[in-house]
Amino acid sequence: MGFALGQLLGILALNFFLARVTVKWALAITAWAQTLALFFSATLSRGLWSLVAAYLFVGLGGAFLVTLPGMLVGSNVKQGAARTLLQLLLAYAVGMMLTPIVIGFILGASVSWRWVLAGEAGMMLVLAASLTALPLPDIRGRENLRLRQVREVAGFRPSLFATVAAAAFAYMGAEFILDVWLSKFEVDTLGASKTWASIAVTLFWVGIVSGRLIARPLTRRFAVSRILLVGTAVMAACTLGIAVSRGQVLTDIFVFFTGLGASAAYPLICSYSAKFPHWHAGVVFSAVVFLSGAGMLIFPYLVGPLVAATSFRVAIGLSALLALVVALLTRNLRRAENEAREGAAEVSA
Repeated sequence: MGFALGQLLGILALNFFLARVTVKWALAITAWAQTLALFFSATLSRGLWSLVAAYLFVGLGGAFLVTLPGMLVGSNVKQGAARTLLQLLLAYAVGMMLTPIVIGFILGASVSWRWVLAGEAGMMLVLAASLTALPLPDIRGRENLRLRQVREVAGFRPSLFATVAAAAFAYMGAEFILDVWLSKFEVDTLGASKTWASIAVTLFWVGIVSGRLIARPLTRRFAVSRILLVGTAVMAACTLGIAVSRGQVLTDIFVFFTGLGASAAYPLICSYSAKFPHWHAGVVFSAVVFLSGAGMLIFPYLVGPLVAATSFRVAIGLSALLALVVALLTRNLRRAENEAREGAAEVSA
């Protein structure tokens, strides 16, 4: 909760108050803040609420580190934005794939969570020092958002803006239900061991990494909306398979293919920010991240009450429903692509 709330606050601060801070120093300062917050979590936190408070700052730093690179792409890469974002977010997926394995081995060696957090603080220290030392480009013409600018950005292509925002909100809700609850679902519903359940989460991210490698060259041959439609339809169908499957092996096969279907969704949704002009593209990208954070905050917390009221299988089905919503929204995205092609044809004529 602290991490997700910190992300939301970070994105608001980035867009409404910190436009005059260069990309380099915004990244460097928040990386140092995240380092200190992780160090505090490892050494000084003594209860749940002190850990939540520390993770508020971890999420705040994470918002900048996730959002600003995408804003740079959306503002400066107008052709091939989908390929660039797939490559950028591939590194994120690799980290998500490897982290559960590494942490599992560390905890299996009877090392406490405090040492895990201290290790994360050490890694962030290296990143913060690197960002402080290395040169980085900036986003030209960036302004602090006011109501007038918000209306201007949203009003440029209101239907596209609303569709991208809704797709980001629903997709991240679907993904984070699995990120947060998949291992517990396997333990409680299938009787899996904790080790096997953690392997299932890794399989999900192996699918995502594999899919992003496959999807990148496909963006040269197929419309982004078509790739997104097929991927999220596969994600919805395979998540439903997870929800109804009775066997461990079959469930984990569905887990891998769910990750494969989900793999390109977030980068492709983010890539539509490049269809907005100039620095507005960065605002749209950060709006996508903000709505993603809202989905990340809301939907996983609905699972607990849903499990209590119905069953764990129904709760996992919520993820399938959200993925299906994204698949249905691709119709509006396809319309935006057609309008863009028609506009380009008129200009060339």
